[in-house]
Amino acid sequence: MLIENIKTAFTQYKDQAEVSGFSTLREQAYHEFEKLGLPTTKNEEWKYTNLKALANKDFESTCVSSGNVKVFLQNALLNKITANKLVFVNGTFNTELSEIIEKDNSIFITNLAQARSLHAEIFNQHFGKYANIENNALNSLNTALLSDGAFIYVPTNKTVEFPIFIVNIADSSDVNVLNQPRNLIIVEKSAAVHLIEMYYSLGSNSVFTNVVNEIYANENSHVEHYKIQQQEGESYHNNFTQIFQEANTNVNHVTLTLDGTLVRNNLHFYLNGQNCNSLLYGLYMPHGNCLVDNHTRVDHAQPNCNSNELYKGIMMDKSVAVFNGKIMVHLDAQKTNAYQRNQNILLSDEATVNTKPQLEIFADDVKCTHGATIGQLDEEPMFYLRSRGIPEDVARKMLLNAFADDIAEKIKIPELVTLLEEEIEKKL
Repeated sequence: MLIENIKTAFTQYKDQAEVSGFSTLREQAYHEFEKLGLPTTKNEEWKYTNLKALANKDFESTCVSSGNVKVFLQNALLNKITANKLVFVNGTFNTELSEIIEKDNSIFITNLAQARSLHAEIFNQHFGKYANIENNALNSLNTALLSDGAFIYVPTNKTVEFPIFIVNIADSSDVNVLNQPRNLIIVEKSAAVHLIEMYYSLGSNSVFTNVVNEIYANENSHVEHYKIQQQEGESYHNNFTQIFQEANTNVNHVTLTLDGTLVRNNLHFYLNGQNCNSLLYGLYMPHGNCLVDNHTRVDHAQPNCNSNELYKGIMMDKSVAVFNGKIMVHLDAQKTNAYQRNQNILLSDEATVNTKPQLEIFADDVKCTHGATIGQLDEEPMFYLRSRGIPEDVARKMLLNAFADDIAEKIKIPELVTLLEEEIEKKL
């Protein structure tokens, strides 16, 4: 059913599309998706993540929102922090809910559709250059059917004063929604920006959100990028983020997965210059029968670079988690320092974790380590807290909060950390 929906949606696009390089790229992407089809468990990269339930559903790719999104957002995190806001509802840019407070007009904070005409040279230079469609079905699907998304350009030596929220809301009040957001972020030399991606859902029907992010960090730039997934109900979410770093760049990425029926986070870093610093942090807290799959890849393509990766999971009920992290050290990438850890706490005997940290090293002067742990709460600190008169349930919550806060605190916006800690505590 989903495949037929995709075919229909692309046929409608072709009937309306103008002849251009952009439409040609989208047609190439659709043919690549037709060739590959949806990933199955026969594919090693999707061994533990089955999309069969998704494939058997009907979805609409162009849906009008009937829910009261304005009321829904009143208590959302983005309205509690002074920030630039780009809000998309069912893939459509909502100008009423969006707000740009940045005063520097040389910094572009807008939607992708507008950027194609107003900033065509920058758009064409970068769009589709980092997130490959070859042999990647869901990237191809996004490129073929993308609706809209954020376009952010920070010129040389500029710092964006306020954080930028990129908010996607899927309103499935009337039908099952197929949503294809696409974000393009370009941070030029010695520039800096804080980005927060947020995902929400409204309505009782199913949602399939398939996101692609392309982030280019030019020399000496600094990027803080946080992704927060809070799509409740029957929501299927796939996110592919490709970060391309030039020399002397610093990128800090934090992924918080707090809800969702099936969530797949694909995070790829490519270190294309010397003295890059890449930080990858993740927290996932699945419950019920939910599945969270984190796939990461860090390509150390140049020497003298550092990467540090820590993903933590708190597993409840019959939930399932997958962690597959790969560090690739290329032939010339001497003096690489790369660290990777995956830690999981099981709160139920029926929860499952499949973890696979990987190293592929083709250089001989490197420091690389990886490791994974799966277990229950440590009895020693639990005993210590109980011996001080703290009730068992309170002690348990304190330990879990400390475990989770270790990731939340990697976010460099104090107000956002406080709000997220409250959200995490609700989940526990």
